[in-house]
Amino acid sequence: MRARIPAGAVLLCGLLLAWPAAWNGYPLVFADSGTYLGQAILIYLGWDRPVHYSLFLHALHWRQTLWPIPLAQGLITAHLLALCLRVLDRPGAGPLLCCGAAMAVLTGLPWFAAQIMPDVFSGLLVLLVWLLAFGWAGLSRLERAWVLLLTAGAVAIHLSHLPLALGLAGVAGAIAWLRGLPVLPVLGRVAAPTGLAVLALVGANAIGHKRFAVAPFSSVFLAARLLEDGPALRTLDARCATEQWDICRLRPLLPMPANDFLWPPEGPLRGKLGGGKVWAGEASAIVRETLRREPLGVATALLRNSLLQLGMLGTGDGLQPWPGDPGPQPLIASHFPHELPAYEASRQSAGQLVVEARLLSRLHVPLAWAGLLALPVVALLRRRHLPAMALCAMVLAAAAGNALITGGLSGPNERYQGRIAWLLVFAPAAAIAAAPMAREQLVGQAV
Repeated sequence: MRARIPAGAVLLCGLLLAWPAAWNGYPLVFADSGTYLGQAILIYLGWDRPVHYSLFLHALHWRQTLWPIPLAQGLITAHLLALCLRVLDRPGAGPLLCCGAAMAVLTGLPWFAAQIMPDVFSGLLVLLVWLLAFGWAGLSRLERAWVLLLTAGAVAIHLSHLPLALGLAGVAGAIAWLRGLPVLPVLGRVAAPTGLAVLALVGANAIGHKRFAVAPFSSVFLAARLLEDGPALRTLDARCATEQWDICRLRPLLPMPANDFLWPPEGPLRGKLGGGKVWAGEASAIVRETLRREPLGVATALLRNSLLQLGMLGTGDGLQPWPGDPGPQPLIASHFPHELPAYEASRQSAGQLVVEARLLSRLHVPLAWAGLLALPVVALLRRRHLPAMALCAMVLAAAAGNALITGGLSGPNERYQGRIAWLLVFAPAAAIAAAPMAREQLVGQAV
């Protein structure tokens, strides 16, 4: 009989995981928080990110208050941790609260759970795919429906999550095959919510942009990356004499950091090329030509950026003050005016929060590195415990995959790897703490 998830412990654990919002005096924000809030409030579809997280936010705040957001994200995280611990046969309030307290202090998890950004769902997606693959038998029917729905939502809210989910599905299938277990049920359980997320992404782009594509403007990000790294710059030098590319007239300004190319209002993309939607076609042509001319150069840059990204495990990136545009302050002032004083008086707005997060990061980083190095060792030690071994293997694969997807394709950024760094602490600790299981129980958990 499955142990019941203790509601009181989940609530307390969720509050623990949202503690930075209480400490700050307001939900944590990032430069992109205003865009995520604004898409649903102002009813528009941006070219650079899906709308689904915006809809999730709107379902929580209803233009009344932003406080439900960190609370909901903390509770979702706490409940998912409870499910994972129960699958590892460590149910109950005690293990959950110990886990929540450890994650709240020893990792950067609460800093993402308390922030109005979809980044917390990057790590949760890894646990969700693991539950679908190796914890299915330990879930009730209602829990199965919840995990399927949450997986679909997690995939749909960020473009990097789709390739991450697909890669993890492949890893889960390989583990099942190596252990002599049925592969198709494992792949099918991951494919169902992933397919639903793809339909949601394509449907939104078909309605908003009249394009039947998952990410119709992703070539803009890749072109900016290749321009900074050099291969696309050499493509311009070789082809601008014969091609009528608009960017050729901007060659004297290049190279420059990809973020400086993409985001400033007066920067090359927004100020001179008409924005991402306008320049996407030309960006695609430049990317194709660059891949044709320099496949090795592109692969080398991809590998270099991925390795750099893999080691960026700190906490605190993006927690500096965000006054005015591009932060959420204008939107808070216009749609949540009663909360503007709290936002302006917060520790983040005063510049204190980033300093405090960096202090804790001195603890988070070495623990994350220790966990990363421990994952293959723990996976080997717990090889007879399928769920525990699979958890370590999938988190290790997620760390590499996330670095490749985000750092390799978009560019190294501490926030990208920091959002899953907490898994490097959770997974080996949970696998070591997992209770011994009989062989028939292990097979049951897998299928």
